Amino acid sequence: MSAQTVTVHATRGRYTAQFSALPGRTFGPWDMPEMIQELRVSALLDPRDARDLVFDAAVTGTATAPTG
Repeated sequence: MSAQTVTVHATRGRYTAQFSALPGRTFGPWDMPEMIQELRVSALLDPRDARDLVFDAAVTGTATAPTG
């Protein structure tokens, strides 16, 4: 079984998520607090990992992490 990931994309203060388990589907856009909450629920990330992923996307434009 391969590891599942979530990729967060940032564009002008809005965030979308794409899950490797659901190819071709994009979820969002949300603002930063909503995106962090969504990752805690849908990707099963702990609060710190969700926050770090969104902050990384804010800085680099996109960031990927394994789902919980």
